[in-house]
Amino acid sequence: MKKNLILSLFALVALCLGQQAKAQVSVSTAPVTVNIDLQAAVLSIALDAAPTVNFVYGTAAEYTASKTVTKPGHLTVISNKPYDLAVSADGLFTSSNSTNTTNLPALGIVGISVDAATLHGGTLTPITALTQVDQEFISAANAEINAVYNISYTIADPSSLISLPLEVYTTTVTYTATQL
Repeated sequence: MKKNLILSLFALVALCLGQQAKAQVSVSTAPVTVNIDLQAAVLSIALDAAPTVNFVYGTAAEYTASKTVTKPGHLTVISNKPYDLAVSADGLFTSSNSTNTTNLPALGIVGISVDAATLHGGTLTPITALTQVDQEFISAANAEINAVYNISYTIADPSSLISLPLEVYTTTVTYTATQL
């Protein structure tokens, strides 16, 4: 009996091991079209949180040497195409004293340049004298999402300021980006 039991058990194990479960696999596909539709040119300029440029002359020595005000991250451009950057003044300097309309600094006393490390693939032409006409200072900059420029404003020769009344003189500078 013991022999029959072992033989039955052996037969049962052999039967279990001999059976293989085979699942039926089927494959189905469905293609999907994905479109990216770029319809509009994107171009934007933004200035940093503190865009005002202040040249302060408080000592005699300051009237004898060049002065530069550097504005890191001053200008940010977003463009989906290559672009040029230009700069101009909206008008001549005006005085904080409304009666002074003739004894003003020359607009061309201010120059503008860009830190070469922030050209974003463009070609630099420093502006040595600010004018009321757009002057291109970066040409063919790369299309980028966040092109940040470090801008420096310079008064190379402040000697002509010494004879002006002690007032604040102001002009507005406008930057223009043009896609190529």
